[in-house]
Amino acid sequence: MRFLGSGSRESLAAGRWGRMMRGWVRWRALALASLSGTLLALAFAGFEIGSLAWIALVPLLVALDGKHPARAFGLSWVTGAVFIAGSFYWILSVPGYNVLDEFLLAGYLGAYVAVWGLGIASFRALTGGLGMLVAPALWVSLEYLRGHVGFLSLPWMFLGHSQYLNVPLIQAAAFTGVYGISWLIVLVNVAIARAVPLLYQGWSAGGPASAIRTAVTPMLFAGLAVVVALGYGLVAISTKVDGEHLRVGVVQGNIPQDQKWDATYRAAIMERHTRLTRVVAQEAPLLIIWPETAVPGDVQHHAPLRDAVGRLSRETQAYLLVGSSEYAKFTDRRLVNKFYNSVFLFSPSGTIEGQYRKIHLVPFGEYEPLRGIVRWPKGIVTAMGGLLAGDDITIFTVGNTKLATAICWEILFPDLVRDFVKAGARLLVNVTNEAWFGDTAAPRQMLGIAAFRAVEHHVAVVRAANTGISGFIDPFGRITNRLRRPDGKEAFVEGILTGETIVSSKTTFYSAYGDAFVFTQIALCILLPLVLRRQAIVAEAPA
Repeated sequence: MRFLGSGSRESLAAGRWGRMMRGWVRWRALALASLSGTLLALAFAGFEIGSLAWIALVPLLVALDGKHPARAFGLSWVTGAVFIAGSFYWILSVPGYNVLDEFLLAGYLGAYVAVWGLGIASFRALTGGLGMLVAPALWVSLEYLRGHVGFLSLPWMFLGHSQYLNVPLIQAAAFTGVYGISWLIVLVNVAIARAVPLLYQGWSAGGPASAIRTAVTPMLFAGLAVVVALGYGLVAISTKVDGEHLRVGVVQGNIPQDQKWDATYRAAIMERHTRLTRVVAQEAPLLIIWPETAVPGDVQHHAPLRDAVGRLSRETQAYLLVGSSEYAKFTDRRLVNKFYNSVFLFSPSGTIEGQYRKIHLVPFGEYEPLRGIVRWPKGIVTAMGGLLAGDDITIFTVGNTKLATAICWEILFPDLVRDFVKAGARLLVNVTNEAWFGDTAAPRQMLGIAAFRAVEHHVAVVRAANTGISGFIDPFGRITNRLRRPDGKEAFVEGILTGETIVSSKTTFYSAYGDAFVFTQIALCILLPLVLRRQAIVAEAPA
């Protein structure tokens, strides 16, 4: 029998311990990246823990410390994928979508976080530090890119959207759009992440004083930025909003998705919306709004439907803004079996005063992108719609008020809403049918994003949703009223809602100059590496 000496046993134990520690280090980084993704998901509407956003990236940033850029890319992708999968879990409730769609969405949107991690690690390798200004600049640059990549554009779940309930803070969006709020959040995360290892290293070196001094500067800078934003916001929301008042009524029919286009339910659907309209008309609104495609057919070209809505507008002596499908063949005979997703305005005299066709369609849901160029795998979605996109920005006039309508997810796109405002809209109406999503977080996420559109342009927003959440948002982004049952349920309920909207004439910096703030951040991301590279070349050059 062979006996091991004490030295050999100690050597074996040390080897096992070393392997365990190396394994823990690898798993620790993955665990931290996953934790960041989980915290990000919990920060958003549905969970409503917005305060988590201010620390959510810290675990990932700690995990990235000292990592090769390729490793940082992978870890950041894990964070992004966990975040997106947790936030968009409801996609599995949408008919025609499946687990593969969820996987592809998490992988695609998670890649933006992966590129951010790659950039952070590359900057660290170049400079030896975690740039206070580079990290937030790169983050918002990637958010901007995510909203401007053709049919892949999806400006949903931007980091700043997590703060929609923090009304004073989000007033900065009147200058920067939602991107400025994302910038602030990343700045604070970076400041905290810088402090964590610095404090530890300072303590191990014999005292925390030097590490605290090193960490104080970024913390003070980040804190000052937040204080300035909050200070401005508190002053802004304390000012009186001048403008006319428009009394608006909203009808929420709560029509199940499997009944909306079934001809056997057409009469019942019209009866329900008619009944609710008569009820809300008792509160004398000048404008009554029906949700997206509330009319079960083509209200413009189907005479019985057009006459029914016209009679109702004359009876109630109100403007009726109604969502309706529209046969494209009446525009062009070649467009058989094609439709527009439209909104029509009926005047109190019963005539159609205007029409808007949805411009920004949902890819793979309402239309097939790159049709005839790319043959998409059947597994991506099981069915694609046959809708056509509209071309024109439409401004409706109700009394003295000019308003525009964003249909469904169009409210997500800052550029489109800004086009409405530049065309003269001073009230924004968001008609939507979110029955597709079931009773999930999706309607609350959409409501939160709508609040940013209000702040960005200092306009009130009225949401009329088929199954909820219908509500009123004032020009400061405050959700002043929402349709709820007495028990608090606000999704998949039938009802009406009436409110006074303020039609403000005040314009904002964002309305005038758009994403100027983002462009400065993109310029920083491009120019700073070039400057640092040039400095490195000069430093390496012989004297």
